[in-house]
Order: sequence, then structure tokens, then C-alpha cells
Amino acid sequence: MTPVVAPMESIKPSTIETLFNAPEVALGYTTNEMTNDVNGEDQKALTKSKLKPDPMLPNQDSMSDTSSTPVKDDFATTPVAAECRDNADLVPAVEHGIDLRIPPATLLKNRLENTKDLIVCPGVYDGLSARVALSVGFDALYMTGAGTTVSALGMPDLGIATLTDMVRNADMIANLDPRKITIADMDTGYGGPVTITSAVNQYIRANIAGFHIEDQILAKRCGHLSGKKVVSQETFLSRLRAAKAAKDAAHSDIVLIARTDANQQHGYDESIARLRAARALGADVGLLEGFKDKAQARQAVVDLAPWPLLLNVVENGHSPLITVDEARAMGFRVVIFSFAALTPAYGAIRKAYERLMGEGVTGIQGDMVGPRELFDVCGLQEAMRTDAAAGGEDFKDGV
Repeated sequence: MTPVVAPMESIKPSTIETLFNAPEVALGYTTNEMTNDVNGEDQKALTKSKLKPDPMLPNQDSMSDTSSTPVKDDFATTPVAAECRDNADLVPAVEHGIDLRIPPATLLKNRLENTKDLIVCPGVYDGLSARVALSVGFDALYMTGAGTTVSALGMPDLGIATLTDMVRNADMIANLDPRKITIADMDTGYGGPVTITSAVNQYIRANIAGFHIEDQILAKRCGHLSGKKVVSQETFLSRLRAAKAAKDAAHSDIVLIARTDANQQHGYDESIARLRAARALGADVGLLEGFKDKAQARQAVVDLAPWPLLLNVVENGHSPLITVDEARAMGFRVVIFSFAALTPAYGAIRKAYERLMGEGVTGIQGDMVGPRELFDVCGLQEAMRTDAAAGGEDFKDGV
């Protein structure tokens, strides 16, 4: 007999009540049957008379005969349970019309399938850039592989970042606010089908809502550099099959985005053919990297409709600048601005360092941004509330 476990993405609000009213289920007891309703939408509450203790769990002797001895719902009457109920409104269930109880992957999937929203994602590459994006009000982020490579490794985006590098950064960014959507770069998948399977599972565990996997060779480079080379269509589809099988096996709603970089090497028609094959295989979204002009971008939406497409905007890159309003009018469903933080950060940092080198000052004095303001953006107030709620006194005199 095994414990009853529900996949995280299948848990519904009604299930939370079970944790209060049927703690024996949450603690690992098993049942002989589980009934579905007519529509198959809910797994109905388990009948206590059919519950039996799991022999693999300790200290259950007194509950070995649940059919003759009713189980007392002790947890539901404890002060902890009462406090949980009393403070349930501290984190709103709905914000800007979005149900925050839904896992980000499911939220992204639902928005793509059930709305006409254009999901706008600023590119973020570290904790500070992600915190700033969240503080401005974005409800979706894009973790850029180029930004991760440059910031975490100090190296150019030439396929140098490993799966470990990418997962570590993605996990941190996606869980700064685990209710918000984070789409992440997965490059080529970092190997064959076995490695890709591992990569997808690690991204799922990191709370990533969606990822794109591409058809460049393993020794890849940034999509906005010249000299890119892509693998055969069949190798590309093999990568996608592995990713699709992994997410299906995990019963995850993580969104699979098929990216092709073939436009530079083989042209538009080959790029569309690859994306059509990816769509037929079951990819959720398409990404054609490196449009030659706006007309080509507009045509891709038409040629692949109604399949949702993601647009990657890289200022000063190899593609034309397309604004959010233009992307919406064209019919794109997701737009990412990969270098939105990286390029401005480089400019500001370089300016301050050059002034320090030449004048002995950074020039940032008096701009009203000090340690306190930066720490506030990065969660100082939340940390102080957490300490106070637990009865701590670390911040009773302020900071």
C-alpha cells in the first residue's frame, strides 16, 4: 500500500479543506477506492471507513482499525489550524483578475488557451533584475540564457552555460515570487533525449512555467550573432519528443516552446516547415528566431495560425524593433525583451566605473537610491514582517 499523493498541479481549492478535515489522508493513509464524479472533475473525499493505516509509517497502532474506531480530526481544532484560517486573507487569492492559487505553469497554459492576452515578459538575468521587474508590476518574466551566461559566468553566449548553471538561476528567479510566471531559456536541451528529459524535470521542479528548446547545434551561440548552424529537422524533432514525453510523464502543464534558428541558415520556408512539424508533434508554442523584417514576423503568425507564437525582441540585434502594441496587432501571444535589463545595466555600471576611474567618484551620490531602497526592492519589508509574525525581535528597533 502506498500513500495517497496528488500531483501539485492537480490540487484544487477544495483539496485544502481536506488537509483540515481529513488529516489522516495527508499523513499517508491509504484507501481501497476513490470515486470520480459524473464529469470526472473532482476526486471525491475519501470515506474514512475505508481508510487503513500504512504499515510503512510509524506510531499508527492505535488507528489500525479505522472501520470500528472513528478518527478524531484533532488538527482541525488546533490553534495552528485556526491561525491558518484567520490569516488566509494575508495573501490574496485573486490579484488583477488572476487566481494566485493556480501554479504558474497552469496559469500560463490557461492564458494561452483561453484568452487573447499578449503576455509581456521583460528579460531578467539575476535576482535584482527580477525583483525590479516584479516591483514595477510585471506578472511574467523571461530568464534569458544570454543574460545568465554573461552575468553568472562572465562569458559570451556561446553555449558555455551548463544545465546546472541554468537551473540554478531559473530556480532562484522563479521562486522570488512563486505565484508569477517565469519562462526560461533551455538552449538546445544540453544533450540527447536522456539529458533533455532530466532538464525538463529539473525545470518543472524549479517552478518554471514554460521553456523554449531550439534547433541549433550543441556548440550554439546567441540567436542574434552571425554564423549560426542548426541540426537536421529530425534531430530537432527528437529533442522536442523527449521534452514532450518528459512533461507528459510528470503530468505537468509546463509550456513547451519550440524554437527554430533556421531562418539565418536555411530561410523562412524551412523555418515554417520546422515549426509546423513541431506543432504536429505537440509543442504548445512556436518561436521563429531572427525575423528579417516586420512583414516576415506578421506573415509567420498568419502561416501558423491559430498556433500561438512567441516573439523575441532584441534591441540592436539582427531583427527589427517591434513594440508591444505592434506585436499585439500582429497576433503574437507572448513577447520577450531578452536584453531589457542587461543592456541598460551594462551602460549604467560602465558609466559609474569610468567616472570612478577618472574622477574618483561614482556620480551616484544624491540619486536617492541607497542600500535601504535596494534592500526594500529585494524583500526587506517581507523579511521584517516574517520575523515579527514569528515573535522575533530582530527588527523591533527598525533598520
